[in-house]
Amino acid sequence: MTDASPFDRTYSSDRLMFFSDGVMAVAITVLVLGLKLPEGSSPSSLHAGLAALAHPFWCYVLSFIVIGVLWMAHHAQFANIRRVDAVVVWLNLFFLMAVVLIPFVTSILSDFDGPLPTVLYALVLMLSCLLLAAIWGYVCVRRELVRPDVPRQLRRMGVISPVLVATVFAASVPIAYGYGATAAQWSWLVAALAGPVGDRLSRA
Repeated sequence: MTDASPFDRTYSSDRLMFFSDGVMAVAITVLVLGLKLPEGSSPSSLHAGLAALAHPFWCYVLSFIVIGVLWMAHHAQFANIRRVDAVVVWLNLFFLMAVVLIPFVTSILSDFDGPLPTVLYALVLMLSCLLLAAIWGYVCVRRELVRPDVPRQLRRMGVISPVLVATVFAASVPIAYGYGATAAQWSWLVAALAGPVGDRLSRA
């Protein structure tokens, strides 16, 4: 009798959750390293130096909230995932790879003008959301990985909502090139509707 394939074996999700929490904690902490006063700042120029940090600080707040929301979504997923297999581990690694890119694209968004920094930021967040949807969609197909009492509506919403958010970020790419980076960034606010819209669609 041959041994089971590594992709058929399942494991407790605890270690994966602890590892993910640690990686995301580091990513959210590294964001603050992008806040630096201009070189050569003195007490007399402190006010001007702090004023110059207005845009970098906005980028820091934005990304802090983004990573926090991604962590909450990831935490909510794994509250209902009791086992993981090799596919889930790899999908989760790719998700974390996208998350740790957020401080990098945040620094680009903070330091450079034009549509490209906004597009890079949007693409990283789109990828993060799609990977969240892929994790949840996969565990719902392999039913032994998810808690049996998870309602059908939640199973559907766990895929629909992150895909809707990813769609918002994807749509902001042509907006950035057609109407400017500021318009594209304002369009990200539409992502706040993903929860209510996802809930409605999951009930349909």
